[in-house]
Amino acid sequence: MLVYDVVVNGEIKETILPRKHRLKEIYHYMMEQSQLMQRKYGEHVRLNKRIVY
Repeated sequence: MLVYDVVVNGEIKETILPRKHRLKEIYHYMMEQSQLMQRKYGEHVRLNKRIVY
């Protein structure tokens, strides 16, 4: 399962767990979420992808 960590200034603020498993659906969902996170935390936001077994 893919999870995304929202990193602001080197600190993990949130972890996003997409409910869908298809890569195209995850991509579109994460594009929406990245815009929301930039509005919420400002411009210094990074999304790190990791795999959880």
